[in-house]
Amino acid sequence: MGDGETMDTVDVRGVAVGCATVQEWIDALANCVGGPNAHHHVSMNAAKWVALHRDPALRLAVRKAGSVGADGIGIVALAHGLGTPLPERAPGIDVARGLLDRARAGKWRVGLYGARPAIVEAVHHQLTAEGIQVVLAVDGYGPAPTEALAKAPPDLLLVALGTPRAEHFIATHATQWPGTVVLGVGGAFDVWAGATPRAPEWSRRWGLEWAARFVRSPRQRFQRAILDALHFTAAAAAGWRVPT
Repeated sequence: MGDGETMDTVDVRGVAVGCATVQEWIDALANCVGGPNAHHHVSMNAAKWVALHRDPALRLAVRKAGSVGADGIGIVALAHGLGTPLPERAPGIDVARGLLDRARAGKWRVGLYGARPAIVEAVHHQLTAEGIQVVLAVDGYGPAPTEALAKAPPDLLLVALGTPRAEHFIATHATQWPGTVVLGVGGAFDVWAGATPRAPEWSRRWGLEWAARFVRSPRQRFQRAILDALHFTAAAAAGWRVPT
């Protein structure tokens, strides 16, 4: 992590996942801001673990990342079953929100990239109203802001392009962003903008956030909530490991 720090990890069948609570991730990643290199934090869930088996470029991006957290209950359950328990889920949306609070207190420069134009604009306005300095807000439907990021890397960059697009983008360009902490945040912008309600707190507490999302939009969520979950369960039971 930052300033020469290291974090204990557990091997979740080929993926080194950090042993940290949400608050510990926020503290550790905050210490990486301003470091000599960019720090890419990956939020790992069952769908992404499954995708690693079929996408060599995604595997490379995750292996190059500075840290990996357990976003989904499937990763926590698998680690527990392997006898190497993790302290708790560390959803990327919660880690990102905590870092935004640190950004306000520390006067960090924040970049937003991804989602629909109206969504990223709404998040930009919301964060600015909170006193957070947003220096870049670009939607995910036009040219990537590679030149702007290389010219003036923010302290914190949140990328809402989805997997594997976010990981590929970060792995390709992060060497141009010294001192930046960067996270792929999936659909977090849509949640923060109010376009997509977050799953109820009880479902998050019991690791059933995926089920609540599926009930709300079964057609859109079928692949990830059902097929990927079944694939993950079968692969984990069979002892599969993510290829090197």
